[in-house]
Amino acid sequence: MSPKVCVSRTLIALSLALAWPSLSIAQQRGQGGQTPQSNPQTPPMQMPMPAGQTDPQPAQPAAPQTLEERIKELEQRVSELETTTVLSEPETRVRRVEIWVDKDGNVYDHPMDGARRTFTYQRERVYRRQTINEKIEEALEEAESRNVKVGVSAAIAPQFAIRTKGPASAADGHAFALASADLYFTAGLAQNTVFFADVVGLSGSAPDGEIGGLTLLNGYAARLVRQNDLSLREAWLMTDLFSKTLSISVGRLDLTNYFDHNAVANDETSQFISDALVNNPMLGLSTNGAGAAVVFDPKIGLNFKIGAQQSNTDATNLSDSMFSLAEVGYLATPLSLGEGNYRFWYRVDNSSQRNRTGYGLSFDQRLLPTTTVFGRFGRAQADQGRDLFYSAGLQFQRGLVFNPSDTWGIGYAQVQLGAGQREHLKEGYYSFNLTERLQLSLHLTHVLETRLGEDGTGKLGYFVPGVRLNANF
Repeated sequence: MSPKVCVSRTLIALSLALAWPSLSIAQQRGQGGQTPQSNPQTPPMQMPMPAGQTDPQPAQPAAPQTLEERIKELEQRVSELETTTVLSEPETRVRRVEIWVDKDGNVYDHPMDGARRTFTYQRERVYRRQTINEKIEEALEEAESRNVKVGVSAAIAPQFAIRTKGPASAADGHAFALASADLYFTAGLAQNTVFFADVVGLSGSAPDGEIGGLTLLNGYAARLVRQNDLSLREAWLMTDLFSKTLSISVGRLDLTNYFDHNAVANDETSQFISDALVNNPMLGLSTNGAGAAVVFDPKIGLNFKIGAQQSNTDATNLSDSMFSLAEVGYLATPLSLGEGNYRFWYRVDNSSQRNRTGYGLSFDQRLLPTTTVFGRFGRAQADQGRDLFYSAGLQFQRGLVFNPSDTWGIGYAQVQLGAGQREHLKEGYYSFNLTERLQLSLHLTHVLETRLGEDGTGKLGYFVPGVRLNANF
């Protein structure tokens, strides 16, 4: 028998027991037609009767109709209790208990002379009363944690190319537009274990195909494999161990999601759109591949990362296309400033039939509640000498914007190859947060390419304004 039924029957039984004497009197009235006569009570001689009052009247019993109404009211309350509350499964709770221990080790639950006060912990099995709504919410949350969640990130980025320096070229005066859509799939497989997949589709053209710079002017183009086709960008399994201080991811990875992070210059969907201000070109990672990444973060401001993945889609084995990375990161607040993140990485790439190394650093430091400065630096081995890269910029938010959730930033990046080619890039953007899931940003980019040709060194400059509309849901 359930606890609710027992409670209901107990309440009804108590109600009937309390009402039984009155019901008996009512039944006697109904059977005899009148109330039995009682002998008049004579007050004691010492107690004078109040004026105008005769013998005291006996207490009138409650009417049957009133008792029935009370019983119906109790039944209604029991019914509401049964329909709105449940008893949960027994839970084990740990309770802190205050005790006193004397010198002989005897334990008391109250103060004693010569005993010292201390604490202990007791486990107890209890039932917790819950409403049905709470129970339903718990069931829905549990079901949601086991289901596959789907997310969508869609964007379109029109851009225009206006030549500012150098001879005429194909890109001058042309308009470009690249549309992108990402489908994200996330599923919780076990405790602290998650599966993630990203399927991306792109259509359109970016100015990089005609300008041909050292870095991409539209960071979305880095995802473009084939026009009007879907491709699996990422698919990995991640698990957290040792109180979530160690994270391991295996599968098809994009190692730039783990290394060379930057709080304000790391996302082409919401920050700078130029690839030189999204990641460090000296990473040398041009494609995603099968691999693993391990992150150790003991939550003390210092973290360590290592990762390896296949870096050449044409390679027949991992030994000939292994890209390895290691990074150490540090969280600091120097000179009484805000939080700053400082990272140093080192990589080895053997996809070109020989081990080529590179290293770099990335930092973002909050100067004011509204201002953050960032910078990157990197060097890498090349066919001729070493390639060099550096970038810097600022991001502004809150007090220096039109709307409270808007952001804007300015950045500069320079690439210098060992062979002599150079690129100078400047970009400014303003991002309007239209709604929680819809952002519109305006971009102004200028790039100056220094190229080596048969007729000597030449320079080619382009001004590239653009718009980005991004939706996430």
